[in-house]
Amino acid sequence: MEEKWNDVVSEPMIAQPVYSSYTDVMSYLHSIYMLPEDKEKVAHRLTVEVTNPYLAKAYAKLDQLSQLRKDWDGEGGLPVSRYVMNNIKQVLLISDDADWKNWMISPDGNATLGLQSKETRALISLGRWEFSYFVKRNGKKYGESHVDFTPEVFLNTMRRIG
Repeated sequence: MEEKWNDVVSEPMIAQPVYSSYTDVMSYLHSIYMLPEDKEKVAHRLTVEVTNPYLAKAYAKLDQLSQLRKDWDGEGGLPVSRYVMNNIKQVLLISDDADWKNWMISPDGNATLGLQSKETRALISLGRWEFSYFVKRNGKKYGESHVDFTPEVFLNTMRRIG
């Protein structure tokens, strides 16, 4: 009888252990090779998910958005640029949980991200090198276009207009 090699998985199967405690997770993390910077990022993410619900929600949204493919919106929308994802993650690393309480993150069709405040009428569009924002207060629009991106300037803008 001839075997059908097309039906065989080409990647080796690895049994994934089930972790039920903090000790199990930490033992596993210490058993695999990671650069110190990567361990720091993992530790930060685990701490955020346990203690900072708004930051955790923002990270989860970015995980979801990182899976978008070309034409994700049925109108030719481009996936979010990895540079833009890196920018917003830099902001998350220096943010407090409360900074994200009122902000929603969504993709734009041009490979950028949009942030919208739930409480104010503020919008921010984040690109690779710059961002733009506007807020409507007392019937007037305020804002700025083509602001050079740094995580600190972006976060300060979020805090000021959000």
